[in-house]
Amino acid sequence: MGLTYSFVLLLPQSEEQALFEHLSQAGRIDELPGIGTCLVLDFPLDELILAYLEDLAETINGDSLKSRLPLHKSEHREYFPDDITGRIGCIYLDKKQMPATPYMYAKFTAASSTMSRLFQASPSIRGWFLHLSSRLNATAAFLDLEEQGYEFIYRQGQPITATLTEDLALVQAAASDWQAIVPICQDYIKLFYV
Repeated sequence: MGLTYSFVLLLPQSEEQALFEHLSQAGRIDELPGIGTCLVLDFPLDELILAYLEDLAETINGDSLKSRLPLHKSEHREYFPDDITGRIGCIYLDKKQMPATPYMYAKFTAASSTMSRLFQASPSIRGWFLHLSSRLNATAAFLDLEEQGYEFIYRQGQPITATLTEDLALVQAAASDWQAIVPICQDYIKLFYV
């Protein structure tokens, strides 16, 4: 099986409705029988999203957007809703409430290895999740990189840079963050993987 990286937000359960309102404004929410919630979201276009969508169009349609320069995004609105936005999906959404607390985790999982690498590398997608975290008063947001560990991008209203290994050993974190991020990952692992 390929990579399935996920952006994960820890947020108050009271923000669940706001989460779905924001997601519906940013794209489309589909309930797929036997699969779950599938999101198709519009992100501000960056070079990595553009390359991803060009490759996707060629794979799906046999249509090489790269061979037609300059690229006319208006001819491919299924990938580019407008000239400054790229459409990515399916992103799987799974949400779980933390027992005996007013918090929940929202997990946004890439549907493929290529999309997983895009999640890891795209500044636009990272920025989008930072904005979502701020808008929803998230306690924390991180990228679950499976065997590569956890890369925190947000905590307590601020962007951060903090990294844990898969075994939750600290690689990098500010002193004010390191004691909080390990329990956040422990709770996440218990809810989604145990």
